[in-house]
Amino acid sequence: MNNNSNLQPQESTHRWKLALIITILSIVGIAVIAGLVIALAADRAVASQTVLTAVLPLLAAWVSTVLAYYYSSESIEAATQSVKDLMSPEEKLKTILVADKMIKFHEMVYFTYTDELKVQEMLDKLKASDKGYRFPFLGDKKQPKFMLHKSAVDEALVERSRAGDDITKLTLKDLFEKVVGLKGLAEGSFGVVAENATLADAKAEMRRIKDAQDVFVTDNGRKDGAVIGWITNRIVEQSSQVEQSSQVEQSSRV
Repeated sequence: MNNNSNLQPQESTHRWKLALIITILSIVGIAVIAGLVIALAADRAVASQTVLTAVLPLLAAWVSTVLAYYYSSESIEAATQSVKDLMSPEEKLKTILVADKMIKFHEMVYFTYTDELKVQEMLDKLKASDKGYRFPFLGDKKQPKFMLHKSAVDEALVERSRAGDDITKLTLKDLFEKVVGLKGLAEGSFGVVAENATLADAKAEMRRIKDAQDVFVTDNGRKDGAVIGWITNRIVEQSSQVEQSSQVEQSSRV
């Protein structure tokens, strides 16, 4: 879990406690010293006047400084928050790196294409992982190869079932050969960006490609590069609405 969202409140609480402790100790210390000076003085009346003359301006200046600091800090924080609130979704996305929001490679459930890969095996693996409804396929060098959504696979299975096929025995190769447009969709419905790209870049890449709802992050920013992460349209949508520091849960990212 990302704890960055708790950092600012914690720092504010610590500053407040530190200020309170220092203020109390200082006041007590000044009071003790002033009392000792008056008590030990030969002429207590003169000593009292001298202490009063020295201490009152000190306390006044101190209180004014503390109040000015805290009120100015709150004003700056309020102004900063107002600016953030006024940012458009597109502007927010420009401030967020894909590296900060992507599903990292080690978190991905991905597939390797073979002619023998059965669709039912794909469905079982995805269900067991409990990580969304998308099938990312990578090549032998971890380069992006295909992207399929479960909805498209389900539609293809329904079509073949109506045609009389035993869907429990169908391979992905069978679907590619028998369902018009499925292979083209798998090959061309995803984009690619580099690790230093922003979520705005990822969104632009999705818009550039018809039906794209996914962007792979590769080590060279190209399709022949190794995948190091994955951005979905849900990550982009949620990140445009929430603070950068909030955690996007795995179940809602895909």
